[in-house]
Amino acid sequence: QMAKCDPRHGKFMSCCLLYRGDVVPKEVNNAIQLVKSKRTVQFVDWSPTGFKCGINSQPMFTVPEGDIAKVERSVCMVSNSTAIAEVFQRVDHKFDLMYAKRAFVHWYVGEGMEEGEF
Repeated sequence: QMAKCDPRHGKFMSCCLLYRGDVVPKEVNNAIQLVKSKRTVQFVDWSPTGFKCGINSQPMFTVPEGDIAKVERSVCMVSNSTAIAEVFQRVDHKFDLMYAKRAFVHWYVGEGMEEGEF
């Protein structure tokens, strides 16, 4: 997880499912159809298909004495969601709080930037 946001608060723009190991393409299609029929995952209107799948027949490689267990099949989901706006709203709010106290502004003014440029 690169950024903390709740994907239930937004819509997905894209979703890529990367399967590895003993995976049957028909089972993958059935799983995606089940998710689409439940309508728990919402996509933006302009997304034509929603899901992209990749299947690699070789199982995931595990590092000896590593933290990840050896399994016969695995999936990795990479997605893009509008819920990322939550992260930017939090950062913007923190910036506004710091700017209200004029924190760090003196460093920028000292380097030649004008306060109105913020």
